[in-house]
Amino acid sequence: MVNAAELRPMVKKCLTAMVVRPIVFGNQVLIKDGQKESFYVAGLHGDGKDLMRTLADRIDFDEGGGTYLFSGNRGTGKTTELMRLAAMLREQECEVFYVDMSEYLNLTLSVEITDFLISVLGGWSEKIEERFGYDPTKASFFERVWNFLKSEAKVEGLELEAGSGSVKARLKMALRENPLFKQKLQEGTRGHVARLVQEARIFVGEAIATVRAKTTSSKKVVLLLDSVERLRGVGDNKNVAEIFKSVETLFSCHADKLNFPSLHIVCSIPPYLSALAGNLAALYSGGKIYMLPSVHIYECCPQAGQAPAPSRVGLGAMVEIVNKRFPEWGRFFTCEQLGRLAANSGGDLRDFFRMVGLCITEAPYQETLPLPDSVIASAECALRNDMPLARDDKVWLARIRRSHGRELDSLDKLPDFARLTEGKYILNYRNGDDWFDVHPLLHSSVNDAV
Repeated sequence: MVNAAELRPMVKKCLTAMVVRPIVFGNQVLIKDGQKESFYVAGLHGDGKDLMRTLADRIDFDEGGGTYLFSGNRGTGKTTELMRLAAMLREQECEVFYVDMSEYLNLTLSVEITDFLISVLGGWSEKIEERFGYDPTKASFFERVWNFLKSEAKVEGLELEAGSGSVKARLKMALRENPLFKQKLQEGTRGHVARLVQEARIFVGEAIATVRAKTTSSKKVVLLLDSVERLRGVGDNKNVAEIFKSVETLFSCHADKLNFPSLHIVCSIPPYLSALAGNLAALYSGGKIYMLPSVHIYECCPQAGQAPAPSRVGLGAMVEIVNKRFPEWGRFFTCEQLGRLAANSGGDLRDFFRMVGLCITEAPYQETLPLPDSVIASAECALRNDMPLARDDKVWLARIRRSHGRELDSLDKLPDFARLTEGKYILNYRNGDDWFDVHPLLHSSVNDAV
């Protein structure tokens, strides 16, 4: 019989280590509560090419500014890779800012170019003030845009809640927390887009001058926008489709308004957007979407009708992630069990950590360790239950499982493909070209549909 009292501190240590928090690099920390750099395992994502190095080099090559699109499924480690990109850019003498857009946008509501620009530049304005201090001679972008909305645009019924906070604090809160305010803002500014963009460009020029005056006149300024990829609908299909369409319109119809001279922006986007908006990459700097694939757990894209072969190196790297964070894992799992969880996560780090955590909390109730396979199966079942399958989805996923392509019968199916990608039913891999497979925990259900 195991000693439950002895195990409890170890279980707590494991759960703490398996919390999904980004890893930070270097001395200039852009996020709070990041994991230490020693936890990082290199080469997780693909075919020997370092996506972040490619992006850092492209920013170095581009002198006039530009906006670059960065994406990937949830759980692939995008924020960690953005932190690594920031470290590379600082080595290239760039001044780098990071804005988590979940602090400024309600990510479950439709978005338009006006509220998106206000949120982006308002967030950046705050980060500049945090780094270099408050300048009483300059209004923040939130304050400037509020004056514009009230004095020039004269948006009717647009009022901030009364309170003791500053205008910028109340506007920031209203954009994120008040759906009615956001709706009125969108409706009232549709006729003032060009003028608002002009205000945004003026602010960006002044902000870059401020940053360079505080640092070095020749420095490139880079703004990393995170969490935009989390824009998604909730509830019924109509709401989900509405959010998808608003995001498609934002990035495909307003690409020119998201590009500013002398400012380099790296913006995360939802992975479903590449399916919805054809030729999107051509509208942005770099001419491509910098897509972070799922962890490299398969050797290569298999022939049609064949299952992908496991990658010993990729699965070993996932085990190494756990080993760096919780070296005592061998007390609870066999090598085969931990490898099984890695494989059945599909290369999704969030799912992998979740299953490890679900398993280890059962340790104090066992008679012996390592854990029995029934505990592993129960954790897998918990994740599988989060991905319910309709019959027509099963048929479609079975086709994707055979061909490893999108299997779109018509463009009308793009929103459904986006939905399945967003829900991680479909995972994106890269071994040479990009390809797709169904989440491993769904293989048996999908095979039944053949």
